[in-house]
Amino acid sequence: MGRILYLSWGVPPDTGGSAIIALNLAKQFRRDEMIVVGEKPCGKPPVAWSDQWPELIYIRSAWPFTRRGARWWQLLQLPYMLLRCLQLVRRHNVDRIVAVYPDKLFLLAGYLTSRSTGIPLYAYFHNTYLDLMSGGLERRFAVWLQGRVFAKAKYVFVISDGMLEYYREQYPELKHSSLPHSFAEPLPQYTPPPPVGSPLRLVFCGNVNQSCEDAAVRLAEAIAGCEDVRLSLLSGSNRGYLERLGILRDGVTCDAVPRDEIPRRLAEADILLLPHGLTGPEDWNVEYRTIFPTKTIEYLISGRPILAHTPPGCFLTRFLTENDCALVVDKADVGELRDAIQRLRSDEQLRCRLVQNALITAARFQGATVVAEFRKWLEN
Repeated sequence: MGRILYLSWGVPPDTGGSAIIALNLAKQFRRDEMIVVGEKPCGKPPVAWSDQWPELIYIRSAWPFTRRGARWWQLLQLPYMLLRCLQLVRRHNVDRIVAVYPDKLFLLAGYLTSRSTGIPLYAYFHNTYLDLMSGGLERRFAVWLQGRVFAKAKYVFVISDGMLEYYREQYPELKHSSLPHSFAEPLPQYTPPPPVGSPLRLVFCGNVNQSCEDAAVRLAEAIAGCEDVRLSLLSGSNRGYLERLGILRDGVTCDAVPRDEIPRRLAEADILLLPHGLTGPEDWNVEYRTIFPTKTIEYLISGRPILAHTPPGCFLTRFLTENDCALVVDKADVGELRDAIQRLRSDEQLRCRLVQNALITAARFQGATVVAEFRKWLEN
């Protein structure tokens, strides 16, 4: 068989969710089985990339300035993206294309490359697309593109069972299944978490955006009212944006760190924070219901207890409570968040139970297990 063209906006050294997914999937394939193609990010710390893994190729450059102008910069690069995809198909004997969303232009590039070459297309949705569009030209384009991709794709993967449930309701004729993000490291053996430090060390890993903005702000307010507490953000989010939200304040640090350092930094925490939108924009309700943040898997294998601030009834909340692998606060209440922090600080048995259950839960996300399902659909 030929190579798989894995086409994703987010690839290393970017530190976003799609890039982590690409990294952990790539580690499960040989260099002669796949090429990973994406956007070269600006200002991100490097990540170690083995010569044994699939080749990493960039076909688009990130806009190096503010957000203004980024959309036009991306559109201008679309013809080059398409040309490079066609070149890579010929040069690397590609016989399957996996087009990843989020990024409509990478999804479009995968669709058009498949149409032009006749190579089978597989789609991989990390977020909902059309369901997040409220109206106007963007929605009309989403109706066209998602409809074409669904019709053309031999199979569609979605990132979580939450999205799977939603897609079964909305698109009952679609051939699809969940393909969760994975981890490539060995599953750690359980050891009791160490006694909490003074100050209490809280860590949040990942970007603050609309999917978790309101919950992150509420957690920051709760932490500000606790004594002897420090918060570390391992995030590439814009510092000015975090300051405007009131998250960056005294006792809070923010660092963009390489992906390779994340496990070590998580292990330095006493408690890991997992915020998820509760009271954000109404048109994000579907995303709140279905999303499964990439950092959840890294948290589960960290050996540290998780404090989750998530909405009632969504997939993430059900997952965490059913597996008893995080202390969940599902109300938009700063006081309850403070109580939860103090409870995790003082209750050693609770911390141990959550960590032990987290490692048991994480076993289903091991890279070899996830990729075996992925290969099954790509090779048959």
